[in-house]
Amino acid sequence: MRMLMPLLLAGAMGWGCQAADKATTPKAPQDCSATYVACGCGCCGGVEPQVQCLSCANGDDLQALIEKDQEAKKDPQCAVAGCSVGTKYVYCDANAP
Repeated sequence: MRMLMPLLLAGAMGWGCQAADKATTPKAPQDCSATYVACGCGCCGGVEPQVQCLSCANGDDLQALIEKDQEAKKDPQCAVAGCSVGTKYVYCDANAP
């Protein structure tokens, strides 16, 4: 049992095998035809969102904007914030108007 104790402690402290870090996980290829409407706490109905151009050629990251919008939805202030016009993110260099 004494020989197993150091192994148990090492496992409990996170030594030994480690899970892959997110930084080493390869990123999915960028989908330049994708669009997203960000509303923060929520979009107002009946109103067209403002269009914001992204550049696929410059490597603008739509996924980062989506994640930021998803986090904004969790804000407790959303209960009193009301709706917003919203912003439609589009890769303008890949999506002809």
